Amino acid sequence: MENNPLNQLINSITCLFPLNDREISVLKDNLKTFNTDPESNVIKPLSIADSFFFLQKGVVRSFYQKDYKEINTEFFFENEFFTAFTSFLTREKTRLCFQCIEKCDLISIPKAIMDTLLQQDAKWNILLNTILAKEYIKKCRRESSFLLLDANERYHYFLKQFPGADTRIPLFHIASYLGISPETLSRIRSKKINQIDLSQVNNI
Repeated sequence: MENNPLNQLINSITCLFPLNDREISVLKDNLKTFNTDPESNVIKPLSIADSFFFLQKGVVRSFYQKDYKEINTEFFFENEFFTAFTSFLTREKTRLCFQCIEKCDLISIPKAIMDTLLQQDAKWNILLNTILAKEYIKKCRRESSFLLLDANERYHYFLKQFPGADTRIPLFHIASYLGISPETLSRIRSKKINQIDLSQVNNI
């Protein structure tokens, strides 16, 4: 396959199921690749998510804004798909914002193109089901971490989930994601790390 900006995405899909020449052509003709600077918004609040995105390079966060405070809900890294999935599925406006933390290389996949591919071959449900299943598991484990772990354990579970994320994501964003203050996170990071059993969160 020739060098093409979509090859990373195509390789991710072919790990799930084979693509024929026509499907590869549809992707190359209809998908948009673009680059963003840090703090660029990919999905804005009160918009309808009519695409989902493949993150080739960089880090993206999703968050709500309430009373001038930003509450982080998720982080996305290389080779991950993301969108405001409730809006994508229901066609209702989202309150979430998706913003780049680093410079990002992204591919936009319009819902209309995915609907066309699904009509032509049901195998494309494998891609959507894989993305949705991963998001569901992430959200369930995050919910469990708030119910079962204290702040110190939540931070170390975060590091286990996202190795190296603490060097790429500003600490105040991590603190927001963990539901603690930046000062509390600083105190946790300054303490000696003891062995912590985090398996209870994964075994939900």
